[in-house]
Amino acid sequence: MVGVAPLSAQIGAVVGDSANPIPLEDVDTIGTWLADRLVVALPGQDLDPSSLHEFMGAFGPAHVHHPDEGVVFVPDLPEVLELRKEPDGARLFGGDGWHADVTFLDPCGSITGLYASVVPPSGGDTLFASSIAAFGALSPAMQDMVRGLRAVHSYDGPGRPDRDGLTAVHPVVRRHPVTGLEGLYVNTMFITRFEGMTPAETRPLLGFLETHITRPEFICRVQWEPGQLVLWDNRFTLHYPINDFVGHARLLHRRVALESAA
Repeated sequence: MVGVAPLSAQIGAVVGDSANPIPLEDVDTIGTWLADRLVVALPGQDLDPSSLHEFMGAFGPAHVHHPDEGVVFVPDLPEVLELRKEPDGARLFGGDGWHADVTFLDPCGSITGLYASVVPPSGGDTLFASSIAAFGALSPAMQDMVRGLRAVHSYDGPGRPDRDGLTAVHPVVRRHPVTGLEGLYVNTMFITRFEGMTPAETRPLLGFLETHITRPEFICRVQWEPGQLVLWDNRFTLHYPINDFVGHARLLHRRVALESAA
Protein backbone atom coordinates (compact mmCIF):
# COMPACT_ATOMS: atom_id res chain seq x y z
CA MET A 1 0.00 0.00 0.00
CA VAL A 2 1.25 3.48 -0.87
CA GLY A 3 1.85 5.60 2.20
CA VAL A 4 0.67 9.18 2.64
CA ALA A 5 2.47 11.64 4.92
CA PRO A 6 1.07 15.16 5.53
CA LEU A 7 3.60 17.97 5.11
CA SER A 8 1.80 20.23 7.60
CA ALA A 9 -1.51 20.42 9.40
CA GLN A 10 -3.19 22.56 6.74
CA ILE A 11 -1.58 21.79 3.40
CA GLY A 12 0.56 19.33 1.50
CA ALA A 13 1.19 15.58 1.44
CA VAL A 14 3.85 13.19 0.23
CA VAL A 15 2.19 10.24 -1.51
CA GLY A 16 4.40 7.16 -1.82
CA ASP A 17 8.19 7.16 -1.65
CA SER A 18 11.11 6.52 -3.95
CA ALA A 19 11.01 2.78 -3.21
CA ASN A 20 7.22 2.49 -3.51
CA PRO A 21 5.95 5.27 -5.82
CA ILE A 22 2.30 5.70 -6.60
CA PRO A 23 1.55 4.70 -10.21
CA LEU A 24 0.75 7.80 -12.22
CA GLU A 25 -2.02 5.81 -13.92
CA ASP A 26 -3.92 6.16 -10.65
CA VAL A 27 -5.01 9.68 -11.55
CA ASP A 28 -8.25 9.50 -9.54
CA THR A 29 -6.40 8.76 -6.29
CA ILE A 30 -3.85 11.48 -6.98
CA GLY A 31 -6.66 13.91 -7.78
CA THR A 32 -8.44 13.07 -4.51
CA TRP A 33 -5.32 13.82 -2.48
CA LEU A 34 -4.73 16.99 -4.49
CA ALA A 35 -8.25 18.24 -3.77
CA ASP A 36 -7.82 17.53 -0.06
CA ARG A 37 -4.22 18.72 0.47
CA LEU A 38 -3.76 21.19 -2.45
CA VAL A 39 -0.07 20.21 -2.83
CA VAL A 40 1.02 16.62 -3.49
CA ALA A 41 4.62 15.40 -3.77
CA LEU A 42 5.06 12.13 -5.68
CA PRO A 43 8.60 10.73 -5.20
CA GLY A 44 10.17 7.99 -7.27
CA GLN A 45 8.74 8.90 -10.66
CA ASP A 46 10.60 8.38 -13.93
CA LEU A 47 9.54 11.12 -16.33
CA ASP A 48 10.88 13.04 -19.27
CA PRO A 49 9.27 16.20 -20.67
CA SER A 50 7.03 14.22 -23.04
CA SER A 51 5.70 11.90 -20.35
CA LEU A 52 5.18 14.85 -18.00
CA HIS A 53 3.14 16.57 -20.70
CA GLU A 54 1.11 13.45 -21.33
CA PHE A 55 0.37 12.89 -17.64
CA MET A 56 -0.66 16.49 -17.03
CA GLY A 57 -3.25 16.20 -19.79
CA ALA A 58 -5.48 14.52 -17.22
CA PHE A 59 -5.77 17.84 -15.37
CA GLY A 60 -6.63 20.14 -18.26
CA PRO A 61 -5.38 21.74 -21.48
CA ALA A 62 -1.79 22.93 -21.52
CA HIS A 63 -0.73 26.50 -21.00
CA VAL A 64 1.85 27.60 -23.56
CA HIS A 65 3.88 30.44 -22.09
CA HIS A 66 4.48 33.45 -24.29
CA PRO A 67 8.12 34.18 -25.17
CA ASP A 68 9.83 36.26 -22.50
CA GLU A 69 13.21 36.75 -20.86
CA GLY A 70 14.14 33.68 -18.83
CA VAL A 71 11.46 31.47 -20.41
CA VAL A 72 13.06 28.35 -21.92
CA PHE A 73 10.88 25.92 -23.86
CA VAL A 74 11.70 22.25 -24.24
CA PRO A 75 12.62 21.77 -27.93
CA ASP A 76 9.58 20.73 -29.99
CA LEU A 77 7.43 20.74 -26.83
CA PRO A 78 6.44 24.34 -26.04
CA GLU A 79 3.91 23.21 -23.41
CA VAL A 80 6.79 22.27 -21.10
CA LEU A 81 9.24 24.80 -19.67
CA GLU A 82 12.80 23.99 -18.69
CA LEU A 83 13.67 25.59 -15.35
CA ARG A 84 17.44 25.37 -15.22
CA LYS A 85 19.88 27.08 -12.88
CA GLU A 86 23.57 26.58 -13.57
CA PRO A 87 26.12 26.40 -10.72
CA ASP A 88 27.18 30.00 -11.39
CA GLY A 89 23.64 31.24 -12.04
CA ALA A 90 22.05 33.94 -9.92
CA ARG A 91 18.41 34.14 -11.01
CA LEU A 92 15.87 31.48 -10.15
CA PHE A 93 12.81 31.28 -12.42
CA GLY A 94 9.75 32.39 -10.45
CA GLY A 95 11.91 33.27 -7.48
CA ASP A 96 10.82 36.90 -7.11
CA GLY A 97 8.11 36.42 -4.49
CA TRP A 98 4.94 34.59 -3.50
CA HIS A 99 2.65 33.94 -6.46
CA ALA A 100 0.39 31.50 -8.27
CA ASP A 101 1.00 30.41 -11.86
CA VAL A 102 -0.92 31.93 -14.79
CA THR A 103 -3.44 34.05 -12.89
CA PHE A 104 -3.25 36.62 -15.72
CA LEU A 105 -5.35 34.52 -18.12
CA ASP A 106 -8.97 33.46 -18.22
CA PRO A 107 -9.27 30.48 -18.03
CA CYS A 108 -6.48 30.67 -15.49
CA GLY A 109 -3.81 28.17 -14.54
CA SER A 110 -5.24 25.39 -12.38
CA ILE A 111 -2.78 22.55 -11.72
CA THR A 112 0.99 22.85 -12.07
CA GLY A 113 3.20 19.79 -12.42
CA LEU A 114 6.88 20.35 -11.62
CA TYR A 115 9.32 17.47 -12.05
CA ALA A 116 12.86 17.38 -10.64
CA SER A 117 15.67 15.89 -12.69
CA VAL A 118 18.70 17.50 -11.01
CA VAL A 119 18.63 19.13 -7.56
CA PRO A 120 21.31 20.60 -5.29
CA PRO A 121 22.46 18.55 -2.28
CA SER A 122 20.64 21.00 -0.01
CA GLY A 123 18.52 24.10 -0.41
CA GLY A 124 16.20 25.07 -3.24
CA ASP A 125 13.05 24.09 -1.34
CA THR A 126 9.64 25.48 -2.29
CA LEU A 127 7.14 26.90 0.19
CA PHE A 128 3.39 26.58 -0.38
CA ALA A 129 0.56 28.42 1.40
CA SER A 130 -3.10 27.44 1.61
CA SER A 131 -5.47 30.25 0.70
CA ILE A 132 -8.37 28.06 1.90
CA ALA A 133 -6.98 27.82 5.43
CA ALA A 134 -6.23 31.54 5.30
CA PHE A 135 -9.75 32.48 4.22
CA GLY A 136 -11.24 30.36 6.99
CA ALA A 137 -9.16 32.26 9.56
CA LEU A 138 -10.47 35.69 8.51
CA SER A 139 -13.18 37.38 10.53
CA PRO A 140 -16.73 36.97 9.17
CA ALA A 141 -16.86 40.70 8.36
CA MET A 142 -13.64 40.52 6.34
CA GLN A 143 -14.85 37.37 4.56
CA ASP A 144 -18.03 39.17 3.54
CA MET A 145 -16.13 42.20 2.30
CA VAL A 146 -13.61 40.35 0.12
CA ARG A 147 -16.31 38.08 -1.34
CA GLY A 148 -17.59 41.13 -3.18
CA LEU A 149 -14.24 42.05 -4.77
CA ARG A 150 -12.73 41.23 -8.14
CA ALA A 151 -9.07 41.76 -8.99
CA VAL A 152 -7.22 42.69 -12.19
CA HIS A 153 -4.28 40.33 -12.82
CA SER A 154 -1.70 41.37 -15.43
CA TYR A 155 1.53 39.63 -16.39
CA ASP A 156 3.68 42.75 -15.99
CA GLY A 157 2.37 43.34 -12.47
CA PRO A 158 1.73 46.46 -10.40
CA GLY A 159 2.86 49.85 -11.62
CA ARG A 160 2.77 48.94 -15.31
CA PRO A 161 0.04 49.15 -17.94
CA ASP A 162 -2.18 46.10 -18.36
CA ARG A 163 -0.63 43.81 -20.99
CA ASP A 164 -3.02 43.14 -23.87
CA GLY A 165 -3.88 39.44 -23.98
CA LEU A 166 -2.14 38.79 -20.66
CA THR A 167 -4.61 40.49 -18.33
CA ALA A 168 -7.68 38.96 -16.70
CA VAL A 169 -10.19 39.81 -13.99
CA HIS A 170 -11.00 37.17 -11.35
CA PRO A 171 -13.05 37.04 -8.13
CA VAL A 172 -10.98 37.51 -4.99
CA VAL A 173 -12.75 34.56 -3.36
CA ARG A 174 -13.14 31.25 -5.18
CA ARG A 175 -14.94 28.05 -4.20
CA HIS A 176 -13.12 24.74 -4.64
CA PRO A 177 -14.97 22.66 -7.27
CA VAL A 178 -14.59 19.41 -5.27
CA THR A 179 -14.53 20.29 -1.57
CA GLY A 180 -16.76 23.37 -1.79
CA LEU A 181 -14.40 25.31 0.50
CA GLU A 182 -13.69 28.97 -0.19
CA GLY A 183 -10.20 30.35 -0.72
CA LEU A 184 -8.54 33.66 -1.49
CA TYR A 185 -7.31 34.20 -5.04
CA VAL A 186 -4.79 37.03 -4.74
CA ASN A 187 -1.08 37.65 -5.17
CA THR A 188 1.00 40.81 -5.24
CA MET A 189 3.09 39.66 -8.20
CA PHE A 190 0.31 39.92 -10.79
CA ILE A 191 -2.60 41.91 -9.30
CA THR A 192 -2.52 45.56 -10.34
CA ARG A 193 -5.70 46.67 -8.56
CA PHE A 194 -9.08 45.61 -7.31
CA GLU A 195 -11.77 46.31 -9.87
CA GLY A 196 -13.26 49.76 -9.28
CA MET A 197 -10.35 50.82 -7.03
CA THR A 198 -7.15 52.71 -7.68
CA PRO A 199 -3.78 50.99 -7.22
CA ALA A 200 -3.17 53.17 -4.13
CA GLU A 201 -6.46 52.04 -2.62
CA THR A 202 -5.69 48.43 -3.50
CA ARG A 203 -2.20 48.11 -2.02
CA PRO A 204 -2.99 48.07 1.73
CA LEU A 205 -5.70 45.43 1.50
CA LEU A 206 -3.83 43.31 -1.04
CA GLY A 207 -0.71 43.43 1.09
CA PHE A 208 -2.68 42.42 4.17
CA LEU A 209 -4.27 39.47 2.39
CA GLU A 210 -0.99 38.10 1.02
CA THR A 211 0.73 38.52 4.39
CA HIS A 212 -2.20 36.71 6.00
CA ILE A 213 -2.14 33.82 3.49
CA THR A 214 1.59 33.30 4.02
CA ARG A 215 1.48 33.07 7.82
CA PRO A 216 3.52 30.08 9.06
CA GLU A 217 0.48 28.11 10.19
CA PHE A 218 -0.86 27.97 6.61
CA ILE A 219 2.44 26.86 5.00
CA CYS A 220 4.21 23.63 4.07
CA ARG A 221 7.74 23.14 2.75
CA VAL A 222 8.64 20.78 -0.11
CA GLN A 223 12.18 19.45 -0.20
CA TRP A 224 13.14 18.39 -3.70
CA GLU A 225 14.75 15.11 -4.67
CA PRO A 226 15.55 13.70 -8.12
CA GLY A 227 12.59 11.91 -9.65
CA GLN A 228 10.01 13.78 -7.58
CA LEU A 229 6.89 15.22 -9.21
CA VAL A 230 5.03 17.91 -7.30
CA LEU A 231 1.48 18.93 -8.18
CA TRP A 232 -0.33 21.95 -6.78
CA ASP A 233 -3.56 23.84 -7.29
CA ASN A 234 -2.80 27.44 -8.22
CA ARG A 235 -6.38 28.53 -7.54
CA PHE A 236 -6.03 27.87 -3.80
CA THR A 237 -2.31 28.17 -3.07
CA LEU A 238 0.62 30.53 -3.33
CA HIS A 239 4.18 29.28 -3.70
CA TYR A 240 7.65 30.67 -3.11
CA PRO A 241 10.79 29.09 -4.65
CA ILE A 242 13.73 29.59 -2.28
CA ASN A 243 16.89 30.72 -4.06
CA ASP A 244 19.36 29.73 -1.34
CA PHE A 245 21.74 27.40 -3.17
CA VAL A 246 24.94 28.33 -4.97
CA GLY A 247 27.58 26.34 -6.78
CA HIS A 248 25.19 23.57 -7.80
CA ALA A 249 23.00 22.96 -10.84
CA ARG A 250 19.25 22.41 -10.72
CA LEU A 251 16.95 21.25 -13.51
CA LEU A 252 13.17 21.09 -13.25
CA HIS A 253 10.46 20.78 -15.91
CA ARG A 254 7.10 22.54 -15.57
CA ARG A 255 3.77 21.96 -17.25
CA VAL A 256 0.67 23.98 -16.24
CA ALA A 257 -2.87 22.82 -16.89
CA LEU A 258 -5.44 25.51 -17.56
CA GLU A 259 -8.81 25.52 -15.87
CA SER A 260 -11.58 24.29 -18.16
CA ALA A 261 -13.62 27.11 -19.65
CA ALA A 262 -16.97 27.67 -17.98
